[in-house]
Amino acid sequence: MNTLEMQTRINEKISKLSPEKLHSVLEFLESLESPIPNNQPSEKTVLEKMGGYPKSLLESQENLSDRDIRKQIIADKINKKHQTRHQ
Repeated sequence: MNTLEMQTRINEKISKLSPEKLHSVLEFLESLESPIPNNQPSEKTVLEKMGGYPKSLLESQENLSDRDIRKQIIADKINKKHQTRHQ
């Protein structure tokens, strides 16, 4: 179907619409003309929501990129907290 045929069909359909339906069609057409919103996420990242990097990780003297070292540090903190509760 070429453009002229399509425009003719559209005009015929529009001429038969009630005022309410015509208003809905116009709103739809206006929505097509409005710019597409930018799909960039505006929300904060999880790290930003948490308040940034934990200071204890940034201030640590250990190499926290090593899993075994992190595991040992966490275990030490848990043991220390456990000991202070049972004294």
